[in-house]
Amino acid sequence: MTSVDKNMNASRVIIQSHIDKAFSEKFIQWNDGLNYTEFIRALWRLFRNHDNFKDGTQHILSKLSEEDAMQLLSDEIDITKLKSY
Repeated sequence: MTSVDKNMNASRVIIQSHIDKAFSEKFIQWNDGLNYTEFIRALWRLFRNHDNFKDGTQHILSKLSEEDAMQLLSDEIDITKLKSY
């Protein structure tokens, strides 16, 4: 496994943890008029700025570009779970 793969996998674990925590704390909300791209950007801003997520997000950004991190977030979030909340 390359260092890029290791960084991606470690970041994926943090993103999944952030998503689970954001769901459980009801930070994530969806409505049908929401633009998915803007939703991902807003969720990423939450992860960057909220004290509960900041440290993990900074760790991700030490391994990946912000663009790659947001793509990973988009890949990992379950849109069907979003719409059921």
